[in-house]
Amino acid sequence: MPKEKYDPPDPRRMYTIMSTEEAANGKKSYWAELEISGRVRSLSTALWSLTHLTALHLSDNSLSRIPPDIAKLHNLVYLDLSSNKIRSLPSELGNMVSLRELLLNNNQLRVLPFELGKLFQLQTLGLKGNPLAQEIMSLYQEPDGTRRLLNYLLAHKLDIYNLYSSLPTEQPPARSWISLQEPDRSRGSALFSVMCYNVLCDKYATRQLYGYCPSWALNWEYRKKSIMQEIMGCNADVISLQEVETEQYYNFFLPELKEQGYDGFFSPKSRARTMSESDRKHVDGCAVFYRTEKFSAVQKHTVEFNQLAMANSEGSEAMLNRVMTKDNIGVAVLLEVRKEMMEISCKTSRSFVTATV
Repeated sequence: MPKEKYDPPDPRRMYTIMSTEEAANGKKSYWAELEISGRVRSLSTALWSLTHLTALHLSDNSLSRIPPDIAKLHNLVYLDLSSNKIRSLPSELGNMVSLRELLLNNNQLRVLPFELGKLFQLQTLGLKGNPLAQEIMSLYQEPDGTRRLLNYLLAHKLDIYNLYSSLPTEQPPARSWISLQEPDRSRGSALFSVMCYNVLCDKYATRQLYGYCPSWALNWEYRKKSIMQEIMGCNADVISLQEVETEQYYNFFLPELKEQGYDGFFSPKSRARTMSESDRKHVDGCAVFYRTEKFSAVQKHTVEFNQLAMANSEGSEAMLNRVMTKDNIGVAVLLEVRKEMMEISCKTSRSFVTATV
């Protein structure tokens, strides 16, 4: 559900008309709402250029269709299409993810596009007075019916997508990397790549935070395979990861990456020390992996920011109040490049620090 407070438009709203004198003096007008009434049968294409609109009132007209271009009004939070003659809705309506209120009461809708399930910020959906299927109306009339119906539509949309995704389609091109600077090969150096990745711990991947994503796609057993494929696809020499669950580090990431020639260092957040063993395994933390054929670990460190704050607060209550409520940590590993990896002999230091928080 959206975190921002939503205040619906006031039905008793008042308007003022700018006088000729005000216009001559250069007064600027601002209007974020538009109402069109009078048994209108069709809408001007110029309407879709008013992208500043946040509310559009089109109720009590004779509209039979809504063009796909309505999705250009990406700032709309309120859309009232009630009491028209609309038989179907464009799938593009699902792209209007800013919508908080969508009123479709008293139309001639028999089906809803599955794309409506993407409206993860929608709080009010009006469907009364439409000849919709009983399955749809039963979901809609349940407690928290809007959310239940949107979840249903989103899940079925992805089922259809998966059905057709097995058909041969042209794959998107590979990502083009931009080289910012070529290395100076006249100096002693060892070329290596570093990857930073937030894996999103399972307990943070909730429907409340990611309402636009179906539950099965948030499930860790589904996500972890794609995450590992992406990590291995980058073929990095050093990998820094955040939000790694303790149990998943030891049972998944470390075994999988060791098979590919990596070793690692992991530290959970500070709260793990005060928990039982069964609870501790679900605490997330940070991890650093490195290729053992290229590097050897010299030192490994865990940085607890709340402990640092206590040691360096110098009596600042504001600093303590800001930091002590959290148990964020960081890890740092001092790595030494193996001699055989150096392109030319050199007497400079072969050590460097990699860290993640």
